[in-house]
Amino acid sequence: MKSLYFKTTGQAREYIQSNPDKGIVLFTTVENVKEMSTFATEHVILCSTAGEYTSEGFKEGVISGFAYQRDLVDVIEIKSPAILSIDELQSGYNKVRNNKNAFMFILYDGLSGQEESVMTTLFFMDEKFKVIGGSSGDYVKFKETAVYIGSRKVNGVALYFNWPRRTQLLKENLYYTTGQRLLVTDAEPLNRLVRTFNNRPAAVEYANVLGIPENQLEKAFMNNPLGKVIKDSTYITSPMKVNPDKSITFYSQIAPNTYVDVLQPLDVHQCFQETLNAMEFKPAFILSVHCILRSLKFKSENTWKSLDDKLLSVSRNQAGFISYGEQIHNKHFNQTMVLLAFE
Repeated sequence: MKSLYFKTTGQAREYIQSNPDKGIVLFTTVENVKEMSTFATEHVILCSTAGEYTSEGFKEGVISGFAYQRDLVDVIEIKSPAILSIDELQSGYNKVRNNKNAFMFILYDGLSGQEESVMTTLFFMDEKFKVIGGSSGDYVKFKETAVYIGSRKVNGVALYFNWPRRTQLLKENLYYTTGQRLLVTDAEPLNRLVRTFNNRPAAVEYANVLGIPENQLEKAFMNNPLGKVIKDSTYITSPMKVNPDKSITFYSQIAPNTYVDVLQPLDVHQCFQETLNAMEFKPAFILSVHCILRSLKFKSENTWKSLDDKLLSVSRNQAGFISYGEQIHNKHFNQTMVLLAFE
């Protein structure tokens, strides 16, 4: 696997045309994706982002990605709804299911609100099979994201990699529970909307638990998201916005009649180091997906350089992007980094 980093679409075009035998995945702005779709061939996957991760670390407005050996990979379009693609998805899985190094990489429309539906469509997979993915972004405009297979715009794409060497899937989040919980008493999961917590307007009760004025709540989302602790692992559901009726829209679904924990941040530098310590081998390549709210936090606190220094110290052969949601195994969540290390 070879990381790719281009500063212009012209450089990307030259590489694509010079390497017709390679499979290529590229991450960049919506505008660049649309331009590159005019010359991309079927072996090129394009995904819009809210930032790019490169061999030089975090960047914005560039083109990152990777090239791979095409005979090791099955590329499958994910239609809407995803159940329409189940035969192809299951067939691709059956080809690699007995390879412990194999994995699926998913890219899906980050404004569709359908990621949970996509993940439940993968019910046929063994729960230990490696799945990593990210939702396409548009630099926080929330107007249009883009995923392409060559010149065709699609809802999503799944790539099954029948990888011959060791791979390791890792998840890093920066939060732990405050011990305070909210009961979701009125919600519309399909719209990712929560109307009430503890039978009070969602924004009112959320701010009350944090002990802050209601008009300061959106500023607290970055450091105090909500989440669920499952088997000692925290899965984050990030709030997107407070609506005029004091309901809250989230980046992923929250079911009614369930509890969610109010979270608080850990020491980010310690978290970075713990992730590196968890690596079972020195990686030759790293693929990573980083949540938009995580990126905004790092930008506001000037923390990206610290993460870059940590990650790039183990391998400079890296690619990834800033997403509107992350996927790992059978779950979709937020405010997390998911990465896959390749031996």
